[in-house]
Amino acid sequence: EPERATEAVVFEWSSGGQDYIASRYSVFLQFGFRARPWTIVLSEPKASVLAPAARFRQTFGLTVLLALWVVLVLSNVQIRRSLEPLEKLRDGTQRLAARQFDQPVEVHSGDEFEDLAQSFNTMAQELKQQFGALSAINEIDRAALSQLDAGRIIEAVLARVPEAVACDSVSLALSRRSNGEPPWQLIAADRARTVRATCDIRPSAAELGELHEHPEFLVKDVSADQDGVVHAPALAACGIRSYLVLPLFLKRHLSGFIALGHRKPPQHSSDDLVRARQLADQVAVALSNSRLLEELDGMNWGTLEALARTIDAKSPWTAGHSERVTALALQIAGELALSEEELDRLHRGGLLHDIGKIGVPAEILDKPGPLTTEEMQVMQSHTTMGARVVAPIEAYEPLIPIVLYHHEKWDGTGYPEGLAGEAIPFLARVLCVPDVFDAVTSERPYRPGWPFADAVEHIRRFRGKLFDPAVADALLALAGRGEVVAQMLRLSREVENL
Repeated sequence: EPERATEAVVFEWSSGGQDYIASRYSVFLQFGFRARPWTIVLSEPKASVLAPAARFRQTFGLTVLLALWVVLVLSNVQIRRSLEPLEKLRDGTQRLAARQFDQPVEVHSGDEFEDLAQSFNTMAQELKQQFGALSAINEIDRAALSQLDAGRIIEAVLARVPEAVACDSVSLALSRRSNGEPPWQLIAADRARTVRATCDIRPSAAELGELHEHPEFLVKDVSADQDGVVHAPALAACGIRSYLVLPLFLKRHLSGFIALGHRKPPQHSSDDLVRARQLADQVAVALSNSRLLEELDGMNWGTLEALARTIDAKSPWTAGHSERVTALALQIAGELALSEEELDRLHRGGLLHDIGKIGVPAEILDKPGPLTTEEMQVMQSHTTMGARVVAPIEAYEPLIPIVLYHHEKWDGTGYPEGLAGEAIPFLARVLCVPDVFDAVTSERPYRPGWPFADAVEHIRRFRGKLFDPAVADALLALAGRGEVVAQMLRLSREVENL
């Protein structure tokens, strides 16, 4: 075994035009073999030694390019993996801006993007509930402000509440009395409104006490509602198991409730309960305002009818005239298919059309013989006087043409201005025909009332002369069906019973 080798020496040499790389080193044999050191020389052609390096130079560029390509591919995959959830979240944000809340963002990346998508979907559902509640409240407000009838408010509650608060059915109970006393009317419908029921309920004293004790809300199981006060039998097929009951207070009186039905026991969050209570309070305000408007409208109609009866009562010969004329004018308007606005104006104008007679002396109204020229002028002045009486009331301004021109004639021979044809306001032309018809069929101090057939013949004879042809035809059609006779008899009996 050699004792120790000296450090190798590397050198180059050439022979026969070929370069070599060599290495020499000495092996000491003195101690082991007592001989002089050997010099060992290892030589190899330079081309053979450098061949691996040459091959490495050839493959290194390809290796670098391959590494760069792998890095690019992996980076692209990772970037696309990150961008795809971001694109889905962006599309979800655009859907939210368009108030499309029912399509969730689906991300199954198993990382923080999936968590972000779940949070986004939760936020979308909460926004859906908030927008639903605001939309429902807005719809109920519009229903309360646009119409006096509480029916539209009830329909808005049945249709829009499920959009604001998750539920499978909606029931609305409302007292018919201003003090909230039973019976209450219960209207119930499922979420799709394919099942609907209306019935009267009579809450017991215990049930009323329970609603008073829980003014915010209470939860009732169907099994605990023995008398069906909350649970409408028609909803049994829907599988409703429990109700979130929201009492309604109108003018501080318990006047009903809203019951949100659920097939499965719900887990209401505090936000759900606050939203439901807010919606119930808004419904109560809308119903209270509607009831107030109905009362004011009733007072308005009562005032108009009182004025009409006061005017007609000035002479025993004209009792009930304004109401009969108005009723017959509305019948004619129905035959002519007038709009709701025109019907309302005709109704009010008919009751007030003779209000100017309040300024005509009784001796002229009740004179048994023909009127003098001066007396006729006073009588005819009731149209202009009536217009002056109505003019200060802004709401009655649309009625002035009816009051002023209901004695104008189609051929221009009427008063006060001698208007003719379509120059006469349309509703005044409508009222003119029943006004004449009732006048000629009623007893007067200067003549007996005409037979019904004679009055009909009078309208037919002067159709297109004194009366608008279309309006005259409408009355003749009603008379031909026997509807005018029945109505005049009924109204006459009502007046006699006053």
